[in-house]
Amino acid sequence: MEVNVGDYFGLKLGVTQRSRGQSCVDRSTYQRRGAARLSSGVLVDYSDRQDLVAHFVVAPDDAPAWARDCEQLWSKAAAAEKRIDAQEARLMELSLPRALPKKYWLKLARGLARVFTDRGMVVQVDIHCPMAHDGLPNPHVHFMMTLRRVRNGEFERKKARDWNDDFRGKAKDIRRKIAELLNRFCEARGIDYHADPRSNADRGLPAAEVRLPRWNILEYKRSGKKTRALEQRDRERAARAEVARLEAECRAAECELEAARANAGLASRTDMPSLEGKEQPQLVSLSCRISEPANGRHVLEKFRMGPALSADAEPPGPRYGP
Repeated sequence: MEVNVGDYFGLKLGVTQRSRGQSCVDRSTYQRRGAARLSSGVLVDYSDRQDLVAHFVVAPDDAPAWARDCEQLWSKAAAAEKRIDAQEARLMELSLPRALPKKYWLKLARGLARVFTDRGMVVQVDIHCPMAHDGLPNPHVHFMMTLRRVRNGEFERKKARDWNDDFRGKAKDIRRKIAELLNRFCEARGIDYHADPRSNADRGLPAAEVRLPRWNILEYKRSGKKTRALEQRDRERAARAEVARLEAECRAAECELEAARANAGLASRTDMPSLEGKEQPQLVSLSCRISEPANGRHVLEKFRMGPALSADAEPPGPRYGP
């Protein structure tokens, strides 16, 4: 199956949970690339990161001024939670299409945030654009949403449990709706992009790269030695890059072959020398086959030149996800 990396659609949903040592103040500071002192006294500082494109807050029209100030907003949100295992905020991360020009990023992010503020939520929005491991930009948007309504200038005593019904068990529906909004936004601006909200399994693609726990990265920074999980991830990335390179060569050679066929068809048969009684030349095709061993990693099995593919020959295998 041919996969256009430019059509990659990534959407992650989550919550900040005290039971996992998470804090909405810490998360907000990370997203806006700022610095803050947590309630525990720990100072967190993410200001050295240079990938922040935009930061803003979208709130209901009747929200008080403090709701548009991140430090006050999330300090009040954390203070409103009394349980030691409370959830403090809802999270959503959306990958932006690389085909989408930067001038549209804010408009798209603000429009998506409005979907949630219309339900009464206050939404912190942060656009990041670091470099991906393939050396190209990785633009994405972080949305951080409150779990309580703001009434009479304060958070309500009770959480908005009806908002949970919009999210709980509805990840596929949310992916589909966000993909539809994204597709309409791009189509209205003549941008060649189509988001497919289905999973890799439903699309017949290999599983996406596993996201490793952060302690693997911290251990590597501390000791300079990669964990076994990091080493395996890097080997798989290298294999994917090699497969992508060879597939690109296959496509380029196939394009050249099609062009040669088209040029040959323009010549008049009367102008061509007779081939009667002579051995007919065989067109050359490329065959690229990928096998999947027992350990689950795809490896390139062969890459060869040969005669035209027969009807039962295997086509090139699926491309790895971006």
